[in-house]
Amino acid sequence: MGETKESKYIFMTGATSGLGMVSAIKAASQGNTLIILARNKTKGKELKTEFKNQHPNAMGKIKIIEGNLNSFDSITKACKEIKLKYPIIDAIINNAGIMNFEFNLTHDKIEETLQVNLLSPILICHLLFDNLKNAKDPKIVFTSSGLHQGQINFNNLEFKKSFSSFNVYRQSKLGVILVCRLLSKRLLEHNIGIYSQHPGMVRTNLGRNAGWFSKMIFYLMGKSPEKGSQTLSYLIETSNTQLQSGEYYSSKKVTTTTKESYDLKVAEKLLDTAKEYLKKYVITESPFFKQTKKNNI
Repeated sequence: MGETKESKYIFMTGATSGLGMVSAIKAASQGNTLIILARNKTKGKELKTEFKNQHPNAMGKIKIIEGNLNSFDSITKACKEIKLKYPIIDAIINNAGIMNFEFNLTHDKIEETLQVNLLSPILICHLLFDNLKNAKDPKIVFTSSGLHQGQINFNNLEFKKSFSSFNVYRQSKLGVILVCRLLSKRLLEHNIGIYSQHPGMVRTNLGRNAGWFSKMIFYLMGKSPEKGSQTLSYLIETSNTQLQSGEYYSSKKVTTTTKESYDLKVAEKLLDTAKEYLKKYVITESPFFKQTKKNNI
């Protein structure tokens, strides 16, 4: 008989629909406990029902924690509950993402794409760091995008002056890659692997606020959630020893990204900027907000 895989505790956002749901159900079917952050209780229940329908005899579990990426207070409350219930978290999967086609502010008065796609996931990692570092093979995975061109516009980070859905989205996804590259250095001493991944164009609810034409493109040209989930599932299942921390994965392989996405000085400035947004919630030090020595990034 083969060796039994040790079950893990996996925290995940963006798991109540699309490729996230596929990956969450697959991970739970392998005996793991999935801790799902969901703002919609009904969708959370639907995820649990779908898991039981697909895998009635599975040993894994899906636990729903109510939380909204639009609110730092909500995230802090959810993470406090998670920290108490689950002393060890083996993986943090930041899969949730949005692409808005008009300017929206969050509960914290921040442009929604920036907060949901970048700032809130960083806060989650910071708040759950102590639980993560206790794991045997800890990892963090961010879902990014092939649409990460351009630069970080520090003078107009929220695009309040001239909102562009594409620019604010691609900037948030570039930020994800930059943060992963920098944090791979800072997390090295804790043996935590960190990765970004590109699922490709997938038929999901990402463009739910788009016009009819954009929605049609998503559904006609997008791959199925099952195919789109393959790289994410690969990163969840594969040991850190077989992966390259800090790298961007597409089609289950390390893939080259834009020149700007390798600039660690920009990455450090971005994390410093994130800390300013999150300073009310950063009450203890962690590698996510640790000052890097100059010339030794």
